[in-house]
Amino acid sequence: MKPKISAVITTWNRSLMLKSAIASVLAQTVKDFELLVLDNGSTDDTEEVVRSFGDKRIRYVNHGRIGISEARNRGVREAKGEFVGFLDDDDEWLPEKLEKQLALFGKSSERVGMIYGGFRRVRDGKTYETFRPKLRGSVLEAYLCERDPLTGSASNPLIRKSVFGAVGGYDEALKTSEDWEFYLRLMRKFEVDFVPDAILKIRTHSGARLGDRLLDAANAERKVCREFADILKTRPRCRSSYLQAIGGKFCRAGELKEGRAYLKKALSVSPSNYTAYAQYILSFFGTSLYRGGHALYKRWL
Repeated sequence: MKPKISAVITTWNRSLMLKSAIASVLAQTVKDFELLVLDNGSTDDTEEVVRSFGDKRIRYVNHGRIGISEARNRGVREAKGEFVGFLDDDDEWLPEKLEKQLALFGKSSERVGMIYGGFRRVRDGKTYETFRPKLRGSVLEAYLCERDPLTGSASNPLIRKSVFGAVGGYDEALKTSEDWEFYLRLMRKFEVDFVPDAILKIRTHSGARLGDRLLDAANAERKVCREFADILKTRPRCRSSYLQAIGGKFCRAGELKEGRAYLKKALSVSPSNYTAYAQYILSFFGTSLYRGGHALYKRWL
């Protein structure tokens, strides 16, 4: 008999955190699920940690070193459930997450393809931010232009498996923001809904080098600008904001010439974008001064 839900954890060399993530899935008040643990070629004791749970609902697959988007797409193909929920190995689901999302799906039409919920950001074991969701229904333009955090993490939503067939999986060319880009494509065809309560704990910590993260994020935003040009053309302030964000990321990563080109485009689309104008001027004074100015601006907000 097929499970109702497929929980999918992708992991690499984080056996200690993984143990907590797995435990949070097994502690769900809904028990009709399978858990796929997709190992990205770990060299630590990841497999031993997974096997130690001794739960028949867990399937462990070591598929070697591949990207996060490819791993998630494999998880979807392997999934036997009607619904799919991803969990990063450093996050934790709260016990009633799946129960609340599944109950809401039961009251929803087939037009609802994804249900998410509130979340807590945690650092060093302490919650420092709690987010309450607000977007439901047909929310593509709002999500695209308001930059709402929405899920906070790919670990948050529960998604109908059929959605992946309708809109395609995660873009394997993207190294970051792949979940954001996927949700935008999902919203072209489906509605979303939310559970108002916090259903997830998201751990925050340092990761890749700043420059790499910025360039990867800029590339994701460039793709979104191309894919959703039809909407952005009718929302010049929104389009200018994207071009400004892309330009700013290139400048902070040290790619000043490329960054200035995008900031100039942002100003041509919306001349009243004074922040883009300030960033454009600042870009002529070098990367270090640009980063310092950006940090100072963020502190003022």
